[in-house]
Amino acid sequence: MDTLETVSAGKGEPVPQQLRVLFNRPDDVKVQKLPCALPDEDSLAEHFAAGSRTVPHTHHNGQHLVIMDSVGVVADDTGVHVVRAWDLLSSPPGGWHWHGAAPDSATTHVTVEQPGDFDLAVERRDRDTAYAPEHGT
Repeated sequence: MDTLETVSAGKGEPVPQQLRVLFNRPDDVKVQKLPCALPDEDSLAEHFAAGSRTVPHTHHNGQHLVIMDSVGVVADDTGVHVVRAWDLLSSPPGGWHWHGAAPDSATTHVTVEQPGDFDLAVERRDRDTAYAPEHGT
């Protein structure tokens, strides 16, 4: 093992300008680039304030999420799912989804995916209006 980094809630930097479109409330999200020795893969910790999340999107090559703490939500074609610390999710290539914090709980998750591999040109539907984006997407 060549590199090691600890993930802790609240750590991280503001969302970079080129990624702000990926979040419903980018000012309520922090990102932390993590070491990743896997070829062609990248890893981030994403720290979400209560109620913040990504907008619907896909990854051409899929994505893994590891929920690190608290309670979060993930939506896919089958509905909205409550997730908890140490849940592991794997979105298949091209799988429609969004993910983030529950309305009343901040959360952190770690992503593993190919850098820049997300597509926002997807249907902006939601399975549960309690988790709908704030600006009509």
